[in-house]
Amino acid sequence: MDSPTGIAIRRPPGIIAGLTAAWAIFGLFLALGVEMGGEPGALFQMVGVAFVIDTSYAVYIGFLLYMITAVIIGIIYSAITKRIKILYIDSVLKAVGTGILAGIVWGVLFLPINYLIMEPTLQKLLVESDPSSSQYAMAKNLIELSSNIFWGSLSLHIVFGGVMGFCARLAIAEGSIIHD
Repeated sequence: MDSPTGIAIRRPPGIIAGLTAAWAIFGLFLALGVEMGGEPGALFQMVGVAFVIDTSYAVYIGFLLYMITAVIIGIIYSAITKRIKILYIDSVLKAVGTGILAGIVWGVLFLPINYLIMEPTLQKLLVESDPSSSQYAMAKNLIELSSNIFWGSLSLHIVFGGVMGFCARLAIAEGSIIHD
C-alpha cells in the first residue's frame, strides 16, 4: 500500500491480527477470572505463577506471555493462510472461518500446557501456601474449576481466532472489504 507521500507502507498482518485479537478478548479474560471467584487477572496470574518464583509480579509476566503468544499465533496463522492456497483469506467469511479453526486448534494445543504445567504448579502452590493466604484460595479455586477453565478457554480461543481472522483480512486487503 502506498501512502500519499509515495512511501510503501507494509502492514504485518500476523502481528496486527494477533495483537488486535489479544486486546479484543483481554476484558473477557479479566471477567472470566472474576466470574470464577478470583481477582481480575487471576488467569494471567496463573500463567505467571507457572513460570515465575515470586507471585507478586506473576500477573504481569502472565499478561506479557499472553501478548507474546498472541503475536506468535497471529504470525503462524498469517504464514499458513498466505502459503496454503485453500486457506488463503480472500474474503471476510473465509478469514473468520479459518480464524475460528485456528482458535480451535490453539485451544486443543492449550490442553497439554494446562494439564502438564498449570495444574501441577497450582497443586504445588496449594501444598506450599498458607491456607489463609489469597494465593492458596486462588489455587484451590482454579483447581476446582479446571473443567470450566477448559470450556472457557476453548470458547475464548474460538473468539480470539474469529477476531484474528477478521483483522488479518483487514491487514491484507488492498481496498474496502465491504463487498467481500
